[in-house]
This record gives sequence, C-alpha cells and structure tokens, in this order.
Amino acid sequence: MRDRPLTAWLMVLPAAAVFAFYITYPLVHTVVLSAYSWSALNPVRTWKGLGNYADLMQDPVLLTALKNNALWILLSLAIQLPLAMLLAVGIGSSLRRHRVLRTVFFSPLIVPAVAVGLIWTLFYDPNFGALNALIEQLGLENLTAGWLGDPQLATPCIITVSCWRYTGFHMMILLAGLQAIPEEIYEAARIDGAGAWRTFWHVTLPLMKRIVLVDALLITVGSVKIFDLIWVMTGGGPNHASEVLATYMYRSAFSDDRMGYAAAIATVMLALTMLATIIYVRLTGREEAAG
Repeated sequence: MRDRPLTAWLMVLPAAAVFAFYITYPLVHTVVLSAYSWSALNPVRTWKGLGNYADLMQDPVLLTALKNNALWILLSLAIQLPLAMLLAVGIGSSLRRHRVLRTVFFSPLIVPAVAVGLIWTLFYDPNFGALNALIEQLGLENLTAGWLGDPQLATPCIITVSCWRYTGFHMMILLAGLQAIPEEIYEAARIDGAGAWRTFWHVTLPLMKRIVLVDALLITVGSVKIFDLIWVMTGGGPNHASEVLATYMYRSAFSDDRMGYAAAIATVMLALTMLATIIYVRLTGREEAAG
C-alpha cells in the first residue's frame, strides 16, 4: 500500500517530463527573454528589465492589436457559440440520422488554413471577387466595398471566415454534450407538458453549462492566439488595421528583428490566456458549489 503513491508518480513522470520540456520550459524561457533586448543577427542580450513592457504601453500598434483581439473574442463568442448550439440541437434531435450534415458542417476545419485564407481572399477581391459580383447582380452596387483593403471592414471580414471555419468544430463539441444527456430527462419534461423551447431553456441549457463554458474557453483562447487566417489574408494590414497580438509578435520577431520585444508580446498573450482560464475555473467552481 505504501508503494502506490510512488508507483503513481513513476507512471506520471514520463508525461510530466515531456510537458515540462515542451511546454513549461518554453513558457518560462519566453518570459525571461522578454526582459532583454536582443536580435537574431546580434544575439548578445542586453538587460532591459521591464523596458520592453514600458515600450508596449506606449505602442499604438499594440493597442490596435489588443482592440482587435477583443473584437475577435466578442464576435466569435456571439456568433460561433449560439450557431454551434443551434446546429447541435438540430442535428442531435430531428436530424439524428443525417450524418452527412455533420460532415458538411465539420469539413471546413479539415481544409488547411492557408487554402481557406487564399480562397476567401479571392472571394473578397474588390475587382473580380465573387462577393462584389453577387452584390452587383442583386442591384446593390452601393454596398460594394474594398473589404480586406478597408481598415474598418478587414477584421470583421476575417472573423466571418473564422466563424465559417470553426463553427462546425464547436458544433461537434456541443453535440457530444447533448448526446450525454439521458433521454429519460426529456421524457419526463414531455410528460410534464414542457414544449421544445421550455425543454431547451430549463433542461438542456442547465445540463450543458459545463460544456458551454469549456467551448467558450476554447473560443476565447483561439481568438487570443489567432494568426494563420489573418497573416494569409491581410498580413495584419492595411496599415495594421487587422493586426492582432500573434501577427504583431511574428512581425516584431522576424521582420523587425526585435526578439525581446516579441517575447514581451508573447508574455502578454500568455497572461490573457491565463486570465481566461482563471475566469473559467471560477465559473465552473461556482457551478459546482451551486450544484
């Protein structure tokens, strides 16, 4: 009996070692590097302390990136989560046998992000893109725009693409939660005379709160670290209008050769991700206490 804790630790040790080497060490090392000023061409590090963070506080591009990340979080939660729930409820109930629909909704995630970005860039093209052509065919020429070239529209356009790509993934997560709810609960609700809306609001949603919170956390973290679609479609432009933390970090590191500054941006991303995780843990803790 006394050897059981030691055996458990020995079984966990390989996974813990891999986690420490590939996750914990890079995170800590990035935070340490953010206190230095250095570049790839001149790897001699100069101690800067909190100087990089002081520069970040005065950087207007960082403020734009933070605003865009906040917009990504808000719009992604407002669009992806309700739409994914609607699709999950539809497929999980009356369309239970329609597995083809699950494949159709999930398939955008399978397509590589670079291919998705290039296809949608062509779709948004103001000269020969399908979107402006469709608007003109409908007789709404006044609504045509430059889309990705418009500083006001670039970020919402890319968020639309992201929602199209990831909603099916979140649908599958919520669908798994829906299928875990016992059918007897729904039968009891029907016997009590509850309609479809009341059943969803008073039965399905309360039992799905934990899954919804997990999915909301995934959407939030994904919105903080979004990079690929933005870099392919606009590169953070025009004039940094669609810049987010990840693209600005990449630009600072590999275009401007400011490795310490990029590490500071990465640390800010880490802090935001940890903040979202802490909020999730607090909410689930309150849920358990209420239960």
